[in-house]
Amino acid sequence: MPPAFPILFSNDQILRRTKELARRIADDLRGAPPLLVAVIEGARPFARLVQQALPGHLPVHEVRASSYGSGTVSSGEVKITTGSDLPVAGQHVLLLEDIVDTGRTIAALQRHFLAKGALSCRVASLLSKPSRRVVAVTIDYCGFEIPDEFVLGFGMDLDGRYRELPDVVVYDREIERRHGLSRVTGS
Repeated sequence: MPPAFPILFSNDQILRRTKELARRIADDLRGAPPLLVAVIEGARPFARLVQQALPGHLPVHEVRASSYGSGTVSSGEVKITTGSDLPVAGQHVLLLEDIVDTGRTIAALQRHFLAKGALSCRVASLLSKPSRRVVAVTIDYCGFEIPDEFVLGFGMDLDGRYRELPDVVVYDREIERRHGLSRVTGS
């Protein structure tokens, strides 16, 4: 059983909001199906929901790019390690992201895909943390804006932990520590 972190958005709230976003995406891109590109690992659950809600059974391609190492703060350096060779030339790309924090990752991916010949590169993100933005980016389809908190669950993790949580929760080191102690002592 995971620690009882405070829930920021329940799974039901996430499902409802993602369906709303998918309707807007479908309306905006009518007649020009996008190339769906999920920024993995974290965006996979969000990308699946968007994919299921869009008409046409569009495949989801994946790209791995990150500015986080093993901590809770962006390193500032974006690395694209997988998916840089996607066939985007002549395509409208829709990047599916779990959270836009500093904006560095999304900006780097947009530059990369536009340089490879994408006609456009829009962004759909479950979460946006505008207080942390250091690079100006446009999020075309935003699920929720959040305060400057480190969040987990629904695909987002801390060193591989808590990705499987169904809700988006606020990480609290003290709650995690107490949970670990209670598991050791059996209380």
